[in-house]
Amino acid sequence: MVLDAALTVTRTTLYFICFPFILTLRFLWTALVIVTAPIVHVADYLLHAIAWPVRQLAKLETLYIYFGVAVLVGILLGAIIHHTTRFLINVLGIDKASEERGRTLAAYKAKKTERQAKKAKQSLPQIGLKPMRLDGAIKDEYAEWLKRDKSPGTKGPLFTTILEEEDSSEAGF
Repeated sequence: MVLDAALTVTRTTLYFICFPFILTLRFLWTALVIVTAPIVHVADYLLHAIAWPVRQLAKLETLYIYFGVAVLVGILLGAIIHHTTRFLINVLGIDKASEERGRTLAAYKAKKTERQAKKAKQSLPQIGLKPMRLDGAIKDEYAEWLKRDKSPGTKGPLFTTILEEEDSSEAGF
């Protein structure tokens, strides 16, 4: 009981000693809250606006996880396939065969172009055509053809009619 009374007296004494300080601090705190309220309010709106994209991206969290796992699985499987094929190439000795071939892309393209030129030359019809001379004597070569009789009854390239075919693909349009 004596101890209880001593504690009550001590507590009351300390309260009245600290009361002016507590009252002053409460007044300063209230004044500080009133003065900084507009700043805190504007800062709250700014932080809300800045955090908006993050909140929107948080809605896509499932997709991030899905694509992240897909990327990791792809990298892992790609590495496994790469190392497996490298191992098989080394074990089977396939690497040396590709080096001995020695055929480059440029050589392949040149040979292909040469084959196409030969094929095109062979596919041209050889119906009595004289080889054209490049010495400027083309006029002499075809002088006979130019002097031919051009009467309507004669046959020749100038008097033949070329009939055009109708295009059946446009008939339905």
